[in-house]
Amino acid sequence: MPADVPGNQDATTAFAKHKSAAIRNDNDDSNQTNGGAKMSLLARFLIFVLVPSLTGLAGLGTSYLQSMRGGTDDDEEEPHEVDFDRDFVTPFLLSLAFVIVLGFQTNGFSGERKKKRGPFVWPKARKVKKIRRERVIVDDSDDTKKGQ
Repeated sequence: MPADVPGNQDATTAFAKHKSAAIRNDNDDSNQTNGGAKMSLLARFLIFVLVPSLTGLAGLGTSYLQSMRGGTDDDEEEPHEVDFDRDFVTPFLLSLAFVIVLGFQTNGFSGERKKKRGPFVWPKARKVKKIRRERVIVDDSDDTKKGQ
């Protein structure tokens, strides 16, 4: 659109206002002190090591108990074998992925909340009222003559 069109100027000024407001919000966020207490590096390391390890050990222990239970004479199933990859590594990796995602979501396990919900700041949507105009023409004179 050319710059001399009046509608284009309104859109440009609205975008400029939004852009300046977003820059002001970014500056305000960077000037604030860190309100939430960050966890120490040792505490984060322990979370990343202990939670997945305990989950893997629980899976391995469950598998061991299942193999100890054994089958009865009526069951013709094969006895359960403990498999390290299936019983330890899979729960370990799943819980490690869970801890990593949780770390990202909580901003590095800090107590502070993010004000932004994502990397982008979207402008507020305006509601537009739609006006619907109808012209209804009622001609009673023809209907009354036919009915009589």
